[in-house]
Amino acid sequence: MNSTERRKQLLAWLDTEGNLSISEITERFKVSKMTVHRDLTLLENRQALRRIHGGALANPRSSIQPDPAGSGGPQSVPGQCLICFRSATQHLVYNLTLRNGESRLACCPHCGVSAHLQYKDQVVMALTADYLTGRQHPVHNSTFLMGSVVAPCCQPSILTFENEEMARRFQDGFGGRLGKLQEALEFLQHELNVNQSNCACPNCSKG
Repeated sequence: MNSTERRKQLLAWLDTEGNLSISEITERFKVSKMTVHRDLTLLENRQALRRIHGGALANPRSSIQPDPAGSGGPQSVPGQCLICFRSATQHLVYNLTLRNGESRLACCPHCGVSAHLQYKDQVVMALTADYLTGRQHPVHNSTFLMGSVVAPCCQPSILTFENEEMARRFQDGFGGRLGKLQEALEFLQHELNVNQSNCACPNCSKG
């Protein structure tokens, strides 16, 4: 279980049980107390739970339900990113439609690509926002810029562009490499494999 899955499971337990002690969380996940404290701090910063002495309480505003898509993971509340629970903003939003007709929002292309890895063939359509104009367009037409120094949301940075030429100009100024969705999937999967023990979603910035 990677860090993202662990935090989702922790929120699911809190939603069901109301509260958990640090010792209970440590025992269930078979991880160190330092790892648990890190998870709790990150989730508290995102207002996904409330920390108390020796444990954590469910945050009613961040209550989650089972995912009807059948992926086995919890679902964020409306308006929140399904991967890292940040607020999804129009400028970076990544919108996925699942096979059962449900829609899912990701806060940025990084989490959108992460959602593709999680839901796999359950995703039947996806729209992403052009980084420069904010205009929504089909993901399969988008040019992805991966690993540039511009990181407006989650890391490692993944940005999307409707116009390939504009993506190349942006790359000239800010680095990274270009590709289509398949290359972005391979890029993030590699990052997941290399950084499984790191914080975030799996590599969201903490700011």
